[in-house]
Amino acid sequence: MLRFRFIIFLGAAATLLAPSFAQTPTGNPTETASFRKQDYQAPTNCLPCHQRQYDELRSSVKSGYRNVSPLFNGLETAGNLLSGGLLRPVYADSTATTAGPTPGSTITLNTNMFTSPVLAVAPQVRAGFCFTCHNPNRERQGDDPLQREVPQLAPNTGNNFKPEIFRPLRDYHLVDANGNQVLAAEIGGDPPAGALPSPATAGITCDLCHNVTGPDLNRSFRADGFANTSILIDHSIEKIGPFPDAVNVKGEFHVSSTDRSKISFLRSGAFCNACHDVRLPINTVTSGEKNVHDNTNVNFFRLENLSTEWQIGPYNSTNNPFGKVVRCQDCHMSMFPFGGDSTYQVGDLKITSPTPGVFAQDFAAVPGISTQGNFPLQKRNVVNHYFTGVDVPLLTIDELRSRLGSNYPDVFDPGTDSHGVPKSLEARRTALLKAAVRIGLDKTDQTAHVGQPFNVRVEAVSLTGHRFPAGFSQERTTYIQLNVTDDNGFVLYQSGYVVDKPHPDTGEMQPDGNLNDEDIEHIHAVVNPGKHIVPYVSGPNNNGQNNSVFESGPDNGPDARVYTGAAEGLVLFRNELTRVFVPGDQLGRNGPDGKPVVLQSGIHFEETFSAAFANHVDNFRSLQPLRPTTFRYEIQLPTADELAAMGMELQGPLHVHAQVNYEHFPPVFLRFLVNTTGPNGPTGHSLHLLDENRIDTLLENLTNLTSSDLTVTLTN
Repeated sequence: MLRFRFIIFLGAAATLLAPSFAQTPTGNPTETASFRKQDYQAPTNCLPCHQRQYDELRSSVKSGYRNVSPLFNGLETAGNLLSGGLLRPVYADSTATTAGPTPGSTITLNTNMFTSPVLAVAPQVRAGFCFTCHNPNRERQGDDPLQREVPQLAPNTGNNFKPEIFRPLRDYHLVDANGNQVLAAEIGGDPPAGALPSPATAGITCDLCHNVTGPDLNRSFRADGFANTSILIDHSIEKIGPFPDAVNVKGEFHVSSTDRSKISFLRSGAFCNACHDVRLPINTVTSGEKNVHDNTNVNFFRLENLSTEWQIGPYNSTNNPFGKVVRCQDCHMSMFPFGGDSTYQVGDLKITSPTPGVFAQDFAAVPGISTQGNFPLQKRNVVNHYFTGVDVPLLTIDELRSRLGSNYPDVFDPGTDSHGVPKSLEARRTALLKAAVRIGLDKTDQTAHVGQPFNVRVEAVSLTGHRFPAGFSQERTTYIQLNVTDDNGFVLYQSGYVVDKPHPDTGEMQPDGNLNDEDIEHIHAVVNPGKHIVPYVSGPNNNGQNNSVFESGPDNGPDARVYTGAAEGLVLFRNELTRVFVPGDQLGRNGPDGKPVVLQSGIHFEETFSAAFANHVDNFRSLQPLRPTTFRYEIQLPTADELAAMGMELQGPLHVHAQVNYEHFPPVFLRFLVNTTGPNGPTGHSLHLLDENRIDTLLENLTNLTSSDLTVTLTN
């Protein structure tokens, strides 16, 4: 049984992040910190002096939910079941070895976050890959066996990996009243009676961000501070906050940094780069981008490109409607989208949307108890710590509280905070997405003729600081729903629709009347859950998680729709995970002759629903920020003879309706995880993460983020 200890400190906590002064480029520091070392502080230790920040952070998905999320746990599980456990952490006392960068050499695997040198081989990057950004403090603390929550698992080639005893990460995030780890009696099962949340459930907390001193260029593939948690963390009493003139803290619990370089980094968009780009290592040197530290061993592809998109985009400049740099914090830690609106022009579109960078006036800490000598505090511009994004939990409030504590906030709380911002995570998410995109139909043909082509032109523009959608690609799908009807409601054209269907692979034998659990009709796919476990080093041909069915659907928008403007099919905005196949690779399904399909020549790629199985991401389907794009639909109206044969007569005018819809998680993607982590998956038993009932009851897609309507004259 693993055991770890709590270390409790009383007193005030770190002053937290607020808006900006100019960013100063920061590299690896050359001098060591002179402040007294201090072990990682639980967020409850910051609570006495930072109640507001604590409450806000607790209701974000970064803090708590992500670590017990069935989706995050399912993704991490699927990656491990494909790789033989290589995504679980290894620690500083590990004796596991892996092949080194030169023939015949070996290196010892240890904690990739803190004790690895420049990353020279792919297993070093894979070790603890998900945990390293989602819970870096706990990974660091795991170097002490007494504080280790997640056990080391199969760190070298995967040969000692036993899928049948594999547990989801969240199984380890439970303790009893004495702080001793407890495990559910059934793998993946409900928490034991009386179980409490462990330290790891806190997720991304105060002490992580406010102990970051700058980027760690050695940890990033391109020596640029992007991805792989490439940040320098100094666990000391120096806490980096937003103000260089912060008041002394009572009891010397911490010292507020006056180092303008560190403060500037905290307040810059670059602060987010280390985790909001995700660069996945690949073995081959014939594909992917080069690792500048050693371009012969670890190449990578961009699983998530969000921070890079912001870095090269118009909001990281003055070339945007607001005439100033708009940082990540200006939308995700401000009043946005509840701080008022601005109206401006983008191309031909007149836009009214929420104003970024509007901050509430408040105290940075609780007055009267937090400062030395009870020195009075002044109200300043402060950030909130909701970190609102596009996710809502796929757990009920009772399930959340069983794992995160009985006082975990209600994600659907109808109230507002002291600044008028909704407490509801769901309400903030919806408002954020509705602020992200606008469309217009003004370029559509103004007259339509029976029997002739009719061109609908939908102009779309992203208002986000990065591409839209962004983040981990497969979770976010956005598309245009278009309907053209006559005045009687007769449908002449539709795209971006869903159809209620059964899903026998996950136990839904009949259509259930629920469209939230249906995919758009651009493809039909069934994903092999991957019963045959082979580690990365064995190559792709025998791994599971291929598509056992993959075919175009009736609403398919071809690649030419994106790349050359072809006027047919679905307009789909997504960064698409793909698997590139080369000659000799099996595609994972049988042909008409019943034999496995093997690629004979050329290059073939198709969408994949496993991040661990992908080796490329198509980053060109999403909308670029502030770049209006027109999508044409060439619609052939029926002739008079065709209408007569149907007994129909079109009644003008025509009505064109376009709207943007958002899928929280594509159902095909969730059903892949249901099958991978269910009784028919590689473990041979259910891990109790996802099932059809959870999809049917908790998955709720957002329709009509924005819309446009047009009436068109019809002539014969």
